[in-house]
Amino acid sequence: MLKRIPVCAPLRDEFSMLLHTSLWCLDNQPNSEAFNNLSRIFNIVGLALENDFRHQHEARLIAGGASALNQVLRKVEAGLKLSEHESAPIRVAINSMDSLLGRLSVTDLYLAMKRLDRIEDEKMQEAA
Repeated sequence: MLKRIPVCAPLRDEFSMLLHTSLWCLDNQPNSEAFNNLSRIFNIVGLALENDFRHQHEARLIAGGASALNQVLRKVEAGLKLSEHESAPIRVAINSMDSLLGRLSVTDLYLAMKRLDRIEDEKMQEAA
């Protein structure tokens, strides 16, 4: 079993900054980079919480935000700003992650990131 390493303040702040600035971009200057930043973090945190029964409520909020994010992909690609009802569930998910990050393990986040990388690599190989 791997040692649990808590998320330290600087890492939490970096995640938070990326989450909130990416949401600001979607609300004001939509672009694929902001969308991809959010998508990747949502997926990493979602995978890290997959078997963590202590944070089921937050996991559901994050999954709802991820679903809302997927629904606005075409709008973001077209450079169209999100309406309030479109960004609200994304904002809720971001705020949930923001409050949760200090209680997560760097080890779990790292393993989730590596798992996501493998999933993305497999999808690229299937497409080739």
